[in-house]
Amino acid sequence: MKLETPDTTRDTPVRVLHVITRMVKGGAQENTLATAAGLHGHGWDSALITGPALGPEGSLEPAIRARGVRTIHIPELVREVSPRADCVAIRRLAAVFRREQPHLVHTHTSKAGIVGRVAARLARVPVVVHTPHGHVFHSYESGLKTRLFVLAERACAPLADGLVALTENELSETVALGVGRRDRWQVVHSGVPLEPFRAGVAERTAARHELGLRNSAQVVGTVGRLVPIKGQIHLLDAFARLPHDRDLHLLLVGDGELRAELVARARGLGLTVLENGAVPAGGSPPRAVHFLGLRQDVPRWLAAMDLFALPSLNEGMGRVLVEAMVMGLPCVGSRVSGIPDVIDEGVTGLLVPARDPAALSTALCALLSDPERAREMGRRGRERVDPAFSQEEMLRRLEVLYRELLQRKGISLPDEHGR
Repeated sequence: MKLETPDTTRDTPVRVLHVITRMVKGGAQENTLATAAGLHGHGWDSALITGPALGPEGSLEPAIRARGVRTIHIPELVREVSPRADCVAIRRLAAVFRREQPHLVHTHTSKAGIVGRVAARLARVPVVVHTPHGHVFHSYESGLKTRLFVLAERACAPLADGLVALTENELSETVALGVGRRDRWQVVHSGVPLEPFRAGVAERTAARHELGLRNSAQVVGTVGRLVPIKGQIHLLDAFARLPHDRDLHLLLVGDGELRAELVARARGLGLTVLENGAVPAGGSPPRAVHFLGLRQDVPRWLAAMDLFALPSLNEGMGRVLVEAMVMGLPCVGSRVSGIPDVIDEGVTGLLVPARDPAALSTALCALLSDPERAREMGRRGRERVDPAFSQEEMLRRLEVLYRELLQRKGISLPDEHGR
């Protein structure tokens, strides 16, 4: 069955379907929701296709409902490689595309991008866009799975009319692997809603008091899923190496499959573990690790920090870095993937090799020992990301891309001044 190119006028919305495997809490998922919700109305009709929202990271389903995004669930659209489920997902996606008659399909993350692009071409969707949100070519899977993903991404790259990288570094790495022609790629930073983080700075005193911290306490923190790729185990090892004569604290905001292992590791390193905001009588002792779990009020806990760390083994961009920098926090991150495109080495923070607790500890200690330098890095970081990494800028750039690709296919567009 061939999908005819619809006759679209300014009075008929351009229909866009976004495809992603699971809407759990994470950068790619938050980006996808923001795009689907932000580019809806004023001539655009956006909806979301997703699989089961499973995982200890927490579900974004309540946020999807709150934003009023129409959602279509396909149970077989799963993150894990499963030949049987993947074939069913392709068939069901193609059927949805034929029924919905979208002008444009935008796939997000590698797995959804593979099955989604195949299904879109089977259904003759006019325009297909893909955003990998970082790549799975290292640190995620075994060597065999990595090679298979590279081959699959190379094969599927020509199925997309447009490819979107979050950073220049991600684009360069992916093209070097033979995934897509450079002229098909564009860089669009993952946009962050900046206002909650601008306002969150005022929460510092209350948040630190809630944690039982003394005025002298210095706080290192990170936010993210507790999974191997995020590297929190290396941050624990680095924190344990910091000087023992200081009132130091480590905040881990988020949850995931490694929580029990990380708690055990912290205790094995001789660190005090405090979970879910618990505070002993007399306040939190020095060298304490606070496992705060899933939180809706992330800006509040970023405000409690003096220094932000992102020890990831792979990261498409690191939206949480932007969030931390908006709040004026100096950052220390791994020198991998898109992180060096966000942290300007020596200006807004420091970069260290991934999986290197000694180097990470040295960098943390350098900034904790020089508060004036740290404050200057935080100030420059805020200037770097606000407003360049805003959600509004992301939506503007994506709309420009959508319009360009649709025009190439002869599809009329909504009034660009209508938004």
